[in-house]
Order: sequence, then structure tokens, then C-alpha cells
Amino acid sequence: NLPREDQKPAPRDTILECGMMFFLCVALATFPLAAATSDHMPLRKKPHVVLILADDYGWANFGKHRRDHPLDNADARQGQLEVHTPNLDSLADEGVLLDRHYAYKICSPSRSSLQSGRLAVHVNTENKAVTVRNVSDPVSGWAGIPRNMTGLAQKMRMAGYRTHMVGKWDAGMATPEHTPLGRGYETWLGYFQHANDYWSKGMPLQSTGELDTCLNSFADLFTHNATFRGGVHTGVSASQECLSEPSKHAACYEEQEFLARALAVVSGHNTAKSEAP
Repeated sequence: NLPREDQKPAPRDTILECGMMFFLCVALATFPLAAATSDHMPLRKKPHVVLILADDYGWANFGKHRRDHPLDNADARQGQLEVHTPNLDSLADEGVLLDRHYAYKICSPSRSSLQSGRLAVHVNTENKAVTVRNVSDPVSGWAGIPRNMTGLAQKMRMAGYRTHMVGKWDAGMATPEHTPLGRGYETWLGYFQHANDYWSKGMPLQSTGELDTCLNSFADLFTHNATFRGGVHTGVSASQECLSEPSKHAACYEEQEFLARALAVVSGHNTAKSEAP
């Protein structure tokens, strides 16, 4: 679902560089940590947290791996010419790169594991369609995270954070409890299922690899916030240009909308109040 060469969207801002099928989880601190036992110790502010997950992001799609790899053949040299990820490289150079960290091989189990803090084998081991249901199991009989499990964002909220999410969910949608809102995210803009057409916001067969009960005619782009929960019906996605010929307008590309929302969340966080850094 990537755009053709003549349809590439405008250059992306430096906050995101990880490509399609990502989710961005932003947890913003709302109050400082409590002081330690001594009255003379200063209060420590909670750190802001930005978590970015990219599906199917190949080892060789990371510039640092290309940079550190010996250029002993034509493929290696060509790969280094093609792969440029300066922001990700900088994060690795200045931070910590975990190169022996393992996750489940497909998206929904991996995302369910990350969102619940549990190994996939204890949460969700199958990449089933969202309509699959075991009627004899009212707790974990749906796709995604079982209803009785606590999510990452719920824990962050309990610790005083504001929580926002942008991008792919794929951790359940059978009931409100399964959705990002039900899992502790105050706001969300994204899609529910395994994949999406980034131009039409739909799910053609080549996008999901399966035929669903709606014959793949379902548009999967939703937003949740304090006043609205439903399909995106305003903004660029609802413009006549995007509804009629989305591939002719770079702003209609779904990742551009995710980027704009992510930047708005970060820049719009209120840092003026001392109790809400």
C-alpha cells in the first residue's frame, strides 16, 4: 500500500521515520513524582514517554545496520545507498539499542503482548479476524486482549499520565472494552485491523489477505476522544478530494494524517502549570 513514485507524500517531519503500520503512543506527565523522605530533596518530574512501534520493519531497513555492515558486495553497497534513517540512527547512537530482543512473529499477538505487558502465549497467539468469536468464552473469546486484562495505558493513567495513541491498534475491537479508549487511551486516531490501504482507508483483499463479513468494503479509520467515538468524518479524510481521488493528493495519505495528529498531541500538551509539566 505504499504510494507510487509519482504519488509520494510531502516530506515527513523528523518525529516519525518508521514507515507504515506504526502506532505512536504518547504518555505525557501531569504531575511530579512525590518527594523522597527528606524534605530537602527536590521533586523529580516524571519523564514524558513516546513509544513507536513499526510492523514488519526489517533488520536491513535500519540505517545503522547498513552503516555498520561490511560493504563487501554489490547488494550491500546498493542497500546502504537506499536506506537512510538518520533520526533512528541518532536514537540508537545516543541511547540504547537492544539487539537481542525478541517478539512474536506477527502483528496482533505482538501488539497484544506489548499493550498488556504479558507474553503473547498468555494473551493472544493467533492473528485472527476481528469478527472471530468463541461464544462459550465471554472473557477471552474475541480477537485481541482478553477483557479482564489491564493495559499499558491504564497503568500510565493510574500513575498520572495523559495518554494518546496514533495509528494501528489490532488488539481487539469486539466491545468498547477492547478498544484503545477502553484500554486507557484518552484519544486515538487510527485503524482497528491488521492492515489498511493508506490512500482509501479501506481494506481490500491485498491489504488484509482475507475476506471479511463486510466483503472488505469497510472503511477502517476511527477516532476516539472525550466527545466523539466513531469513524473519522471531518478534516482532510472527509474532503471531496480524498473521497473521490485520494491518490492525487499527498495530504490524503493516511500516514500524513497520523503525523499531523502526533505532532498536534505533543505540541498541544499544556506545560504551563507547575503541577502538569
